[in-house]
Order: sequence, then structure tokens, then C-alpha cells
Amino acid sequence: MVVLILWIGITLPGEWLQAGKTTSLDRLVSEGIVYALVLALLFLVIVIAYFKWWPWVGLRVPDRWGDLRLLWLPLLAVILLMMFVEASGLPEGETLWFILINTLIIGCSEVLMFNGIMFLGASFKFGWRRAVWITALTYGVTQGLNELITGDIRAAFLQAGLAVLFGVWMVALRLRLNTIIPLIILHWLWDFGVISLRVQGGVTTIMGAGLPILFAVLLFLYGLWLLEGYHASMRENLLAR
Repeated sequence: MVVLILWIGITLPGEWLQAGKTTSLDRLVSEGIVYALVLALLFLVIVIAYFKWWPWVGLRVPDRWGDLRLLWLPLLAVILLMMFVEASGLPEGETLWFILINTLIIGCSEVLMFNGIMFLGASFKFGWRRAVWITALTYGVTQGLNELITGDIRAAFLQAGLAVLFGVWMVALRLRLNTIIPLIILHWLWDFGVISLRVQGGVTTIMGAGLPILFAVLLFLYGLWLLEGYHASMRENLLAR
């Protein structure tokens, strides 16, 4: 929790200072490198290196490479999302690069924070079952804090709800694969696709906001199915070498 509070303390005030005024997160991410995101990621790397948490937070190869087949539905969702992005038209010039870089940083930072550090601490304290929901709900609340940047309360509540659904299937894959590396890639591509659609106006022409909601609900149900199939000891998996 201390790491989470410090991470939020770096991210939100930094974004607010760089924005200079209430703005959309899509605009902030697409108009330049968000330095607060870089600093927040650097902070997590320093913490993980200091405590030597690399394997415990999931920065390792999968225990069984065959388990990567469990990524099929999230990958299908990302592919469909990218098809919609292509139909709407990719952002051009610097905007494309800013979105690519910022969403990669966001993916690394949020997955390390929640699926790595947060889930690690919660699983040892409360067990992996409760840790799944603690991690997902904390992720949702943190995403809802974006209202401090955007000033859009409705959008903040929607984002928080989707983040909880998103968090459940991400943690489920974290458990089943015992690695966060594929999750970083999925998170990156997901954010890139959604933000690209918004910047290009694609969400107003292709299923509107229903597109990410539909994907989020389907993946949430998939995550529940993955959790039903998980019976191993979380402590043994985390400590395995």
C-alpha cells in the first residue's frame, strides 16, 4: 500500500502539472511524453530492484509455455480492436509515436504496480482468492481518480468500472501463467487501440463506447472461468524458480 500511495503521488500530480488545466487523458497522452508516467515507472523499477522482487512480481518466463494458449481470447479482442483502429485510420506523425510510447509506459507501470507488487502483497496477506478482487477493485478506484485530471465524473466512473472488469481477467492470467510479461504487452496494445480510436473519433462511429464495454465484459467472464480452473498454491508459484 505504501508503494501504491507513492506511485499515485507521482503519477496524478505530475499529470496535472503537465496538463496545466483540466484536459482529457487522451489529449495528454497524444500530445507529448508524459513525464510523470516515466518517473512512476522508474520508481517501481527501483523498488523492485532494491527488494529483489523480480521473480515474485512475475518478471519471469511462464512455468509452462503451453499455458500461453490461454491468451487466445485477449489476443482475439486486441486483434479486433486493431481492426477497428485501422478502419478509423491510425493517428499520424508525432501523435502516433506519442501514443505508442506513453501507452507502453502505462502498460509497464500499471501491470508492475497492480499485477506485480499489489497482487504479491495482497496474496501473501489475504490469500490469492481475495487478492484477485483486492487488486481489481484497487485498480478500478485508482483509474477513477483520473477525474481529478479530466473533470469528467461520468467518464471517471465508467473508466473505474471497466478497470475492475479489466483487472479481474488480468489477475486471472497472472495466476495461470505466473508471469506478467504477456500482460504488459496486452495492456499496451489495448490502451494504444482504445486511445487511438478516441483520438481519431472512431468510438463515435464504430459501436461507440459499447465496443470497449463489450470486450471488457467478455474478458471478465473469461477471467472468472480461468479462476475456476486454478487450484495451485499461490505462495508456491510465486516462490518457484
